Amino acid sequence: MFRNCKWKGRARELLLPALVLAELLSGCGAPADSVPETDQAGAAMRSEQLEESARPLSEDEILTAYHRAATLCGWFHLTPLPSGGSTIVLDGATYRQVHHDGVETLEDLRTCLRSVFSQEVTEALLAAGGETPMYRDIDGALYVTGSGRSPDPSKGHTEIEVEQTSADSYAVNISIDLLDADGETVTGLECWSFPYAFVDDRWVFTDFRLFY
Repeated sequence: MFRNCKWKGRARELLLPALVLAELLSGCGAPADSVPETDQAGAAMRSEQLEESARPLSEDEILTAYHRAATLCGWFHLTPLPSGGSTIVLDGATYRQVHHDGVETLEDLRTCLRSVFSQEVTEALLAAGGETPMYRDIDGALYVTGSGRSPDPSKGHTEIEVEQTSADSYAVNISIDLLDADGETVTGLECWSFPYAFVDDRWVFTDFRLFY
């Protein structure tokens, strides 16, 4: 168990003093610059992701889903999908045509997101930007606007724990060191919990966000 981390309900943030950081559970760390590349992201969801009933999952399966989710969420918050060539100005924003194998339309992107996220999380991501959404379908092709951002330099080492919360749900519990301005001194701890549940015949994250 993570010491002094308390997760309740949906993903939430908890800041703690540096003195309570000792003896965190060892696990997989996934800083923003080492999140595994997703495979052919726009391909149809693998058949094994759709089940007639919930089955126990291995920790590796859940961690793989988490890393994939982080990569896809990063397309909206860190690094947009690669684009170039044709540009169109709509609603005051300049859109560039996306060039990524398997993700050629907005529906391709939605299908990709639904491979790891609930319907609610998927639609919330696609709605980012409001009247000038980050991604939009223009003449049958996928376009993107914006340039993303750099990872948060105040976030350091990450620890991950998978916890089964019921027969058809798990939680991916994460603690991440908070760093001082020098980028080295640990000043606190931030904790998150992302629910991974069996919903509508598939395993999906029902709440998710990037914390770095």
